[in-house]
Amino acid sequence: MTARHDFTTQALHWLVAVAIALAYGLALWRDELPKGDFRNVVTGLHMSAGVLVLALSAVRIAWRPFSRALPPVDGSPLMQALAKAGHLALYVAMLAVPVVGMLMVWAKGRPVPFFGLSIPAPFAIGSGLAKPLEEVHEVTANFMMIMAGLHAAAAIGHQVLLKDGTLARMVPFGRRAEQA
Repeated sequence: MTARHDFTTQALHWLVAVAIALAYGLALWRDELPKGDFRNVVTGLHMSAGVLVLALSAVRIAWRPFSRALPPVDGSPLMQALAKAGHLALYVAMLAVPVVGMLMVWAKGRPVPFFGLSIPAPFAIGSGLAKPLEEVHEVTANFMMIMAGLHAAAAIGHQVLLKDGTLARMVPFGRRAEQA
């Protein structure tokens, strides 16, 4: 029987995934909209989703020491090293992308919206940093989406091809690999 992550770990995993998809999707949609009030609303929702990604990711990282660690899935040392590196890259991106986005907004002299609330800059940021921060935000967001795609593909590959129960560890429902 495949061991599964606890409910909190699973819930945080999927909530972060949904928040990331929402933030990224809203950014892509916003880029297609003409300038105006509706685009500003979508931009505010994108930023709110980004803050949510940051908050949920921080909670997820803080929860890790309290959750039961599962043994690594059987695999070559290379596969295990790639899995660790991929997870680390995702965690760094889940923190870096929203932080850089917030710094960018603050460098533009605006507070960061969070579903009707405003998060003011905690310190002064030179306006000359806004454009470089915007570039870093975009590149790191694209990197995060690539890593998330690779992460999902690896989990599905483990489940379907290797039948080792990797995906079943993170879903609260469905059949385990041994029962397939």
